[in-house]
Amino acid sequence: MQPGDIVFSVAQVDDKVSTSIPRAFIRAGQWLKAKIFGTGDPNVPVVHAAIAVDANRVIESVGDGIQLTDLTTETPPRGAMVFTCTDPDLARAAAYAAGQFYGDVVNKDISGRYSKWNAMLSIFKLSAYEPGIMSRINESVSISNAAFCSQFVANTYEVGNLYSNANLLPVPAPIFDTRPTVMTPWELASSCDNDEDFYFAGFWQDNTEVRL
Repeated sequence: MQPGDIVFSVAQVDDKVSTSIPRAFIRAGQWLKAKIFGTGDPNVPVVHAAIAVDANRVIESVGDGIQLTDLTTETPPRGAMVFTCTDPDLARAAAYAAGQFYGDVVNKDISGRYSKWNAMLSIFKLSAYEPGIMSRINESVSISNAAFCSQFVANTYEVGNLYSNANLLPVPAPIFDTRPTVMTPWELASSCDNDEDFYFAGFWQDNTEVRL
């Protein structure tokens, strides 16, 4: 993997019970949202999103909060699709932002906890950013308190986007049309599958990456 790669975990038959049950709810919620808003059929069982910071490790928002995970040591091994950003500078900036969030959690500057409540609410919301930059800054601040997986990953890219355009004049357009706080893992994956901003670069299985 490369820094900034987005790793989309998919449900597997060998998932632990503690993992398979919440993943079943995630899949059901994403299906329900697709039916309510017509956001597209989530026909691939994408259930989680993480952002790579090097060849083997990702930063992700999970049950224990924002954490650093080595994918080569997981049991059972993670099954995932890997998408790479077409802009290397943006990818590195997003990975840097993720590292900052994680560092702030380690230093106890922010709680960075995982929010099941926010994840559930995302099923019933569909909205873009409000005009101006403050709504995007507020999205970033919300990560400090609580976030779910795709919200965290999407927001690292939006923060990285602002980092990459330090003078903010003009204000750069958001990377994603949908606000991170209402973006499910499937919606994030669907947004990345466009061959313009991101491309499918490979997949992760048996504790190793297969690069295409």
